Amino acid sequence: MLATVAGCGGLGKPHGDAAHIDGKASDLAPLEQDSLPPAHDSAVLPDAGSDTESVPLDADGAEASAGIDTERIPPATDAGVAMEAPAPPPATIVVLPDTQYYAASYPDVFTMQTNWILEQRPSIAAVLHVGDVVDGDTATQWTVANSAMRLLDNHVPYFLVPGNHDTDGNRKTMIDNYFGPASMPWVTGTMTAGQIENNYALVDIGPQKWLILGLEFGPRDSVLAWANDVLKDPRYSQYPVILVTHAYLYSDGTRYDINVGGTDSSKSNYQNWSPWYYRYTAADGINDGEAMWQKLVLPNSQIRLVFCGHQTGWARLSSTRPNGSVVHQMLSDYQWYRTDQSDYYGGGGYLRVVQFDFSKKQLNVRTYSPYLDQYLTDDANQFSLPMQP
Repeated sequence: MLATVAGCGGLGKPHGDAAHIDGKASDLAPLEQDSLPPAHDSAVLPDAGSDTESVPLDADGAEASAGIDTERIPPATDAGVAMEAPAPPPATIVVLPDTQYYAASYPDVFTMQTNWILEQRPSIAAVLHVGDVVDGDTATQWTVANSAMRLLDNHVPYFLVPGNHDTDGNRKTMIDNYFGPASMPWVTGTMTAGQIENNYALVDIGPQKWLILGLEFGPRDSVLAWANDVLKDPRYSQYPVILVTHAYLYSDGTRYDINVGGTDSSKSNYQNWSPWYYRYTAADGINDGEAMWQKLVLPNSQIRLVFCGHQTGWARLSSTRPNGSVVHQMLSDYQWYRTDQSDYYGGGGYLRVVQFDFSKKQLNVRTYSPYLDQYLTDDANQFSLPMQP
């Protein structure tokens, strides 16, 4: 049995199920809590428009078919080729990894993150917090989190899910005292009235409306049943979906899976900080990343993106369903990332900037710290992925 520490970190050997895993980053960089990573490249990130890792565009148009009355062709055509409407400009969301140490010890870092987001409006469509908002479920820390996040009120819609540090073993939490649904009118609905722990909302990201679905840490069986009902609801079933939950992907690029990692911490394939380790309300069911994949993500092809935190490190995994649809799953958690020998500032203030580039049909992911004014530019933190229409 592992000893409890004030953070969720650790390493495991890579493993995966080739039956449903199409690909994962080959150079992921998880961190041990006490290790010092190599100095990162602090070069300023080029504009997204200069990114050479792009997806080829579709043809501009189709050749005019024989017999078309050319006098009826609008003047905007060129040599019989219809002009396509210009692609909409890129849109951006921000993913906030675990802020627990900022709430506990580095409030200025937390505030600088949300102030920076505020300065970027209206280009940012939404902010998604992956959980562990605080390090301990105390009024002092929730007040810090509330002060930082509430800077976004009436400017940028934001969404939170609870992590294991936000609740106790019975899933009791003070989160609703500070982020209750009534105080977040941009949230469309919740599983339980007056509780934000499991929530969903419709959000405009550029020209497209997306459903944001947020789930608790190691969701109970009833939570997954509720989430499936939401996704099948005719009011929402036509929209692409972003799933946000705390513990889903492990730092080696595989999903948390109790059937692979087991419960014996002496084994090489053991996955640190599995939801099964905590056993919150075990009688109600505990669902790790693989269980969520099998029960929720795999059967609902409108789920296109999954964002999570919890395990110190960063990784990504793209999985293809039998019907050909692809879901990109991403882990980002910098709570133990050391920027220098003196301090790690609770994670250095790094956050994920995810740009939806509609002209190139791709997602551009960047990792930036407003606190340090630095980017992480290695392939695990700066990359592009194809965006499914």
